[in-house]
Amino acid sequence: MDKKGLFIGGNFWDGRATGKELGNPAADQALGPFLNPVEQALPDSACVVYRVCNADYLVSFEDVWGEQACAIDWPDGVESTCAKAGGVVVLSEADRATSDMAYDNVGLSIAAYEGSPEVNAFNSKLDQTFDGKVKLSKEELRGYALFRGKGKCHLCHTANGQDALFTDFTFDNLGIPKNPDNPVYVGNPTFVDPGLGGFLMKAGYSEEIYMAEWGKQKVPTLRNVDKRPYEGFKKAYTHNGYFKTLEGLVNFYNTRDVKPVWPGAFTEAEALAADCWPPPEVPQNVNTAELGNLGLTPDEETAIVAFLKALSDLP
Repeated sequence: MDKKGLFIGGNFWDGRATGKELGNPAADQALGPFLNPVEQALPDSACVVYRVCNADYLVSFEDVWGEQACAIDWPDGVESTCAKAGGVVVLSEADRATSDMAYDNVGLSIAAYEGSPEVNAFNSKLDQTFDGKVKLSKEELRGYALFRGKGKCHLCHTANGQDALFTDFTFDNLGIPKNPDNPVYVGNPTFVDPGLGGFLMKAGYSEEIYMAEWGKQKVPTLRNVDKRPYEGFKKAYTHNGYFKTLEGLVNFYNTRDVKPVWPGAFTEAEALAADCWPPPEVPQNVNTAELGNLGLTPDEETAIVAFLKALSDLP
């Protein structure tokens, strides 16, 4: 929390990967999916280490972390154990300690890669304007001016000079509707994502503190917001994937508090066709000061989208 009482930092939409464990939020986050039952669903962190230590990488894990990194006496049938829900790899106390250290180093390795120029090249069209290689188009320049002015985007997506990350690392409830296509509702129809507030509640903060953050989600970077691995790749935006287009998202920022509220579960496409918006997933703490009624014209919305697309790194 900063001097203004704002929570800052952490990874995942709710900020729960704080860096407390490994000193790096990205490293803490990297270890989450391996054991998450709705992601890779491996039952034991040792399963990850076993596979990493026995993988055929060009640069081995031992090359980076030393020859003792994988010095573990693995029991027979590890793969069989790791294929079972609730499976536990039986290791000696010393081998478990080595495995746990290796698991942490897997997270640190992934974080190092994520922070490398290979992932974040900073060679987008905007970046290339700083050394005069290219110029933004008139449409993109207009979008940048709107981004920093009438559109109020810069209030959360800060950009100061070269290699700007376009986020202030805070949390906000933008009033995003429920995503009717979210599979979570199949098993839990009443699910609501409390965001940062939910994490703070589980972390033991007082009700006064966590309810003030209820429904707030991490302000993301806008870097590579339109980058796609191949032509026709479908993107999803915001914490629950409600928006599938930048055009729809910018229109929502502009008109959320202007258009009629549709009480049902409309998708983005259905809401745009009906010229309305569903109510927010979390009605508490919705930011009404910086979005919702921006007064942008359709042409101005288009210009902002054009600028956002200029933030994608080149292949």
